[in-house]
Amino acid sequence: MPKNPSCDSTTEITDTEDAKETRLDEAIASIPKDPSTSVNLKAIAHEHNVSYDTLRRRHWGETKPRKVSHASLQKLTPTQEQKVVDWATFLSIQGWPVDKGTLTPKLLQLCPDWAGTGPSKRWWDSFLKRHPDIKLRRASGVPPKRAQSFNFSAFNELFELIDDVKEQHNIPRRLVLNPDEKGLQSGSQKTDQKKCFVLLEIPNTVKLQSDNLQLVTVIECVTAEGVALDPAFIFPGEGHFETWYDVPGFEESQHMQVFICHI
Repeated sequence: MPKNPSCDSTTEITDTEDAKETRLDEAIASIPKDPSTSVNLKAIAHEHNVSYDTLRRRHWGETKPRKVSHASLQKLTPTQEQKVVDWATFLSIQGWPVDKGTLTPKLLQLCPDWAGTGPSKRWWDSFLKRHPDIKLRRASGVPPKRAQSFNFSAFNELFELIDDVKEQHNIPRRLVLNPDEKGLQSGSQKTDQKKCFVLLEIPNTVKLQSDNLQLVTVIECVTAEGVALDPAFIFPGEGHFETWYDVPGFEESQHMQVFICHI
């Protein structure tokens, strides 16, 4: 008779360790606390898709979660690691994310055994696995003044103004547009980093690239209903057409006067 997969301790569940631990915690929580109540651990293991043997040993206190049982083998205690995670997360939210080089001196203070070498690549990989809520990622630069605008008060005021204008002029959602622009360069000074097949006898490998550094602006726009409009491409020009400004009251506008002075 074939074994029930949920009752076989050798059965592998193809998901993360955290997902397994979550299901095990839910299965243990569902076990009645009253000792006089009969418990069918196999049925509970099947219901929560966990190993019966693991659930049985965990329920009777024979084994502990991996993070708890291996804590004594780690360089840092779970409490110390969590403090490091909290500190790195706080700085990241503030716009000052830290890298490995910045964290290493702090880790050396917590673990003198690393003196002279620092954490190994294996430790960093295990550290990230133990804390899946953080990851290594390249950070993009943001000007300080722009970063200061990323706050609740500014966004709340903006959307209140938008709602007032929409209500005052009875603007439908299909006419509420959200545009954005992206600057591109036709050519680039950066060399493609992909590895190529080359002749071994040639020591230096070169690759021809475009020397056209013309800038192009792409404007994309999506309505409040989620409809994307066709993108607009703006290329450098050598002049202006008078018909662009043939609009009543155009030249009298103060903002347009400033614009004309700069062209």
